[in-house]
Amino acid sequence: MRLISTSKKTVLSDFADLETKSEYVHASGETTDFQFNGQRRVFVEVDKMAGLAVMRIKGKDDRAPEIQRVRKLTIDNAYCVACAKQTPEEIAVGQSGSVKLYNFRTAQLIHRFPADAQRSTVLYMDYNCTDEYIAAVREGGAINVFGTKTKQKLNNFTVDGESTLVRFHPSKRFQLSIASYKGAVTVYDVQSKRKIFHADAHSAPCRDISMCSALPNLLVSVGYDCKINIFDIRRNRVQASSDRLNFSHPLSTVALSECGLYFCAGNLKGELIAYDMRSTKAPLVVKNVHDGAVTRVAFVPVSSEENAQNGSLNSSGNVTGVAIPNTEAPRVERAHSDELRKSIAANNLAANIGFGITPQSSVRPQRDSFCDFLDAQGPRGGVDRMSTRLGTSARDSFDWDALNRKPALLPETAQRGTGLSSADNSYNSSTTDSLQQTLSGPLKDRSNISGDCKLMKITETDEPCEEPSANCSGASTGSDKENPPPVDADLKRRLRLLSASRNSTPHHSNVTPQSSNLELKPQQLLAKSSSGLSAQVDVDLQNELRDLRDHFNEKFSKLHQEMACMCDLNRKLMIEKMAEISKFHINDTQDIRDALDLLLKGDTFVQDYTRLYYENETLKAQVKFYKEREETQSCVE
Repeated sequence: MRLISTSKKTVLSDFADLETKSEYVHASGETTDFQFNGQRRVFVEVDKMAGLAVMRIKGKDDRAPEIQRVRKLTIDNAYCVACAKQTPEEIAVGQSGSVKLYNFRTAQLIHRFPADAQRSTVLYMDYNCTDEYIAAVREGGAINVFGTKTKQKLNNFTVDGESTLVRFHPSKRFQLSIASYKGAVTVYDVQSKRKIFHADAHSAPCRDISMCSALPNLLVSVGYDCKINIFDIRRNRVQASSDRLNFSHPLSTVALSECGLYFCAGNLKGELIAYDMRSTKAPLVVKNVHDGAVTRVAFVPVSSEENAQNGSLNSSGNVTGVAIPNTEAPRVERAHSDELRKSIAANNLAANIGFGITPQSSVRPQRDSFCDFLDAQGPRGGVDRMSTRLGTSARDSFDWDALNRKPALLPETAQRGTGLSSADNSYNSSTTDSLQQTLSGPLKDRSNISGDCKLMKITETDEPCEEPSANCSGASTGSDKENPPPVDADLKRRLRLLSASRNSTPHHSNVTPQSSNLELKPQQLLAKSSSGLSAQVDVDLQNELRDLRDHFNEKFSKLHQEMACMCDLNRKLMIEKMAEISKFHINDTQDIRDALDLLLKGDTFVQDYTRLYYENETLKAQVKFYKEREETQSCVE
């Protein structure tokens, strides 16, 4: 594992002993910041005075690695830079009030986001893991989230007004970590727009934070209070003061390795401090690398092929291509640099294999879908039925096979109609046959069965029809559970009241007044009602209709009076309102007339016009006077 650290020069170091492998001295002598490109060993440095510089780490096989400058980009007022994680050649440049997207290979401007109204300087920026969002923190503490696909500003929020640094999580695209000048550390969810984690981590400004994809809940922060905090963001509470790592000088930057087991910090004195997460009592190595404060430190991205090659250096056995079991690692003591290199290579390989980082030949495309979750949770044999993607044949939710299956009849079903007549037995047999035909063939309308049963009941007399009708209804109930036949209760009641010997001619029986007063049979009531209504009923009905007519007439007369009263009242109110409006307009007109009079009196043009008008009238009077005098003198002469 190697490190890149920047101050007034850029240094490539080996993490095992922090030995300097290569240096690049900047001509301007100013401190620089940088970010690695997500796809290769290329990083972009930003200098406030000289602009941008595209750098690379050159060196393979037995040759010593070397830092080279590939291209220089002259961009005015460039304060910070962010490299895309997925797009190979895209960068975002933060300037005074604006954010611009460039292609650093062709130096072509891709897009320019609208400038901020306050024109505040962009302090730091970062892409998320999918390059969908760019987070930028401004000088006043405001944080902007831009969309690279929509090319618009998506969100603008403020945590505490003193935010100085933002970093997206390397594997979770919506988690944004924020460092504050007040010492607070916040993890913000961009999608749900809420805080996931917040802690007052430092008593001085927090200068840097770092996360890794291997241990997604781990967060490391450093600050000017000389402390290193290691958080588990799931607990959402501040780390105990006894668990914090103290150092002798203020810390300015920190970087976590890809495996999550090592980290390196830089301080204002120019030193780099290497730590093992499993044993933090003392640092692995402390070395003075820079002459001034370390601006930024980061691990050089390692490809999967290099991890496989480095894994063969492990003295414990061949670990290349073998998954290392997830066992608890023992506490690490101070080791020799060669042994530490072997341990680092083995841990990187184990983390990459354990977290799904395999060579490119065996990479399986990741699918973010709910069907993959079901396939992983369910049994192997039921994959075709549970997954809509892996199954070759699409299954319908309706079981069509059960429709063609003939069910076996139970013994109780065969003995259900033992107490019925021959007609009922034939009806039950036909019902069973129709049920089997229904289960084996297409669905049919079974309402005709109930109609046949009704016709059979009508042809029989009242006394013997009571029991068979009940049996028929009971037999039809079993076969018509899905589509029950409509039952006409009024028809049944009338059929029971009618005798089987009755014909269309009304049958009148001799009934004495005594018997009629004591009891009235249904046949008598039906005969009496069939001949028409009685006179008493007609009289009562006429009285009711007359009362109802009188009642409605009274109501209509009252309603007519109320409507007339309401019309008069509305007419009166309308006249009053119109009078008020007319008076109001007259008053407004008088006020306008007075105001115009005052304006005209004070106007110079009106004053001149009035003066000339009076002079003209005076001259007319004088002319008239002289004419009359001349006429008088001529008459006298």
